[in-house]
Amino acid sequence: MALIAAILPIFAVVALGYLLTPRSTSVRDISGLNWYVFAFALPVLLFDAMGHMELPERIHWTFLVGYFLPTLLLFGSCLIVSMRVFRYNRVQAAVFAMGGSYSNMVAIGLPVVAAALNQAALLPLGMLVAVHSAIMFSITTAFAESGNKPAGGGIPDGNSSVKSAVVLRTVRGMAHNPIVLGLVAGVVFNRSGLTLPPPVLSTITLIRGSALPVALFVTGASLKQYAVVGHGREVALLIVAKLMLHPLLVWLLVWLLRLPAAWAAVAVVTAALPTGINASVFARKYDASVAQVATATLLSTAISLATLTAVLWFLAGPH
Repeated sequence: MALIAAILPIFAVVALGYLLTPRSTSVRDISGLNWYVFAFALPVLLFDAMGHMELPERIHWTFLVGYFLPTLLLFGSCLIVSMRVFRYNRVQAAVFAMGGSYSNMVAIGLPVVAAALNQAALLPLGMLVAVHSAIMFSITTAFAESGNKPAGGGIPDGNSSVKSAVVLRTVRGMAHNPIVLGLVAGVVFNRSGLTLPPPVLSTITLIRGSALPVALFVTGASLKQYAVVGHGREVALLIVAKLMLHPLLVWLLVWLLRLPAAWAAVAVVTAALPTGINASVFARKYDASVAQVATATLLSTAISLATLTAVLWFLAGPH
C-alpha cells in the first residue's frame, strides 16, 4: 500500500491533465506550459537538487553501461522484429524501435524516483537524463536517415556528411539543453562551496515546488492528442518491450555488474517507465509508425501505474 500511495498521486495528476484538457487542444495551446516546465522549472529543480545534495565519493560509471547496453539491445531487437515480421522500412523501423526503448525519464521519471526512492536517487537519474536523449535521438536519426528520405525533407543518405551532421546536431543539442545545463550547474555549484542568499533560495523553492505537478499535468494534456487506433500486434509488442523486457534486461545486467542497490534500483525503475512523448515527436517528424508509437505512448503511460508498482515491490523485496 505504501508503494501505491507514493506513486498513485503522480498518475492522478497525469490523468487530470488528460481528462481536463479539451480534445481540441493543440500542441501550440500548451506550448507556454511546456516551455515553463522543461526550459525553466525542471532545470531549476535539478540545479537545486544537485547543488544541495551530498555527492557520493565514488561515481559508479558502470551504471551507465548497466542501463544503456540493454536499452540499445532492445532498440536493435525491436528494429529487427519490425523489419522482418511487420515488413517495415528502415525509417518506420527506427521510429518503432525508439517507441519500445525510450523512457519518459523527465516528466514521469523524476517524480516517480523522488517519491518512491529518495532525493539522493536523483543523482544517478540525472546522469541518465544528461545523455539519454543524445544517445537515443542519435541512433534513431542515424537509422532513419540511412533509409528512405524523411517526408519532411531530411539529410540525404549515403553521404559521410550525414554522420557528421547527426553528431554535430547532438552535441549542439546537449550544450543547449536546459535540463543538462541545470544538472551541470548544480554539480558545479555543489563543488564550489558557495551559498545563495535567502531570498534567492526562497524563490528557487517556489519554482521547484511547481515543476513536477505542472510537468505531470502537461504530460496528461499532451497525451490528449493521441488515441487508440488499432495496430494491435505492433502496439502490444511495444508495450511489452517497454514495460516488461526493458526493466528485466536492465535488472539482469546491473545484477551481473554488482552495482550498489540504490543505483541498481534507479536503473531498473527508469527502464520500467512508459514510452516518452519524444518517440511520438520523432514519428511525426518522419511521418512513420505514427499510429503505433502514439497509441503505445498513451497505453504504456496508463498501464505503467501497475507495472511500476510491481517493479518497485520487487526491488523492495529480499532479492
